[in-house]
Amino acid sequence: MLRTSLIAVASCVTCLGSPAVAESEGNEADDYLPGLRSHFDRVASHEDIVGFAAAVIEAGEPVFVYTHGETAAGSGREVSETTLFRAASVSKTFTGTLFALLEAEGQLDLSAPIPSEVMDLRGERSPTIEEVLSHRTGLPPNAYDNMLEAGREVGFIRDRLSRVDLICPVGECYTYQNIAFSSVEVLAEDVTGQSYDELLTSELFDRIGMETASLGTRGLTLGEDWAAPHRGWRRSTNRPGDPDSYYDRTPSAAGVNLSLNDMIAWAQAQLGTREGLPEEVRARAHERLTPTRRETRRLGELRERVSATWYGLGWRVYDWGERTLVMHSGYLSGYGAQIVLEPETGFAFVALWNSDNRPAWSLWPAVMDLRTGQGDGDRWLRRFLEDD
Repeated sequence: MLRTSLIAVASCVTCLGSPAVAESEGNEADDYLPGLRSHFDRVASHEDIVGFAAAVIEAGEPVFVYTHGETAAGSGREVSETTLFRAASVSKTFTGTLFALLEAEGQLDLSAPIPSEVMDLRGERSPTIEEVLSHRTGLPPNAYDNMLEAGREVGFIRDRLSRVDLICPVGECYTYQNIAFSSVEVLAEDVTGQSYDELLTSELFDRIGMETASLGTRGLTLGEDWAAPHRGWRRSTNRPGDPDSYYDRTPSAAGVNLSLNDMIAWAQAQLGTREGLPEEVRARAHERLTPTRRETRRLGELRERVSATWYGLGWRVYDWGERTLVMHSGYLSGYGAQIVLEPETGFAFVALWNSDNRPAWSLWPAVMDLRTGQGDGDRWLRRFLEDD
């Protein structure tokens, strides 16, 4: 029997009712944490789940840490807090934060245009660095991702963007990108003299103390404790797949690998309870820069909770009632990742998994309902869990 572990972190067992939590959260942690395990267990035991790791943070400290399942189906290797997963588009949160840091250090100006030799679009002007990082290029959504997935080189694809008709003027609408987003890698390398991989490692992973974080397939598989992908939304068997991805060529958009411990550290750095990121950098990265009405429409029933959505520097921003959530999700075939922050109260939910499945995506609104008292969380889970 593989383990399912739920760890109430020792340093925080007594802090659940502490003045800090009571003062910032109205004692919500006392109310909802005891009931979390059943929700996590129901998701983790679903037939589409292979390996799963998640944590809940309150007042800046982890109060629930949960791991379940295998790094590769049939291997007997248990998922742990140090197992590496692909973070997919959660990588964009690192890129946005890195550029906020470079701006704070005076190394570049995010209002500067992207040079035409880096990326030349058809608009009347070039997008600024900020507009690229907040998806305001005017390009059609996910422009030429299909060419990347077909194996074409990023430089070739980026040159082809000059032939694409824009769907709105630069700066005037939200269209999510990967190829265009990755153009900022060239700028970071030019101003620092380091490769993008080296820069991300030295300026964020090392600075924050993310001990197992890495980039690309090689970084993922370098050690023994990594999770293999399990692909297919209607799998009849769980067969581990190859973790190699063409998105290794766009590390700023989708190349980061993280363990649960790394995700916790990243969340704490963004909340300001771990050293490494000045407040001005965090505030800059979390700004509401681009209204994302398409994203709001896609939320379906969740629009009863989320009234508006935005995009900042590599981060999404959701208005959950009067609360502000800063978040991002990530998906690569066979992997999923989620990070949700409420900076004002020091809350975070983080999760990683190594299979195509739907139940895991429903956990974050379930946790939010529980902690805010708006519901028991079942509403968001029952759509995908057969026992309901």
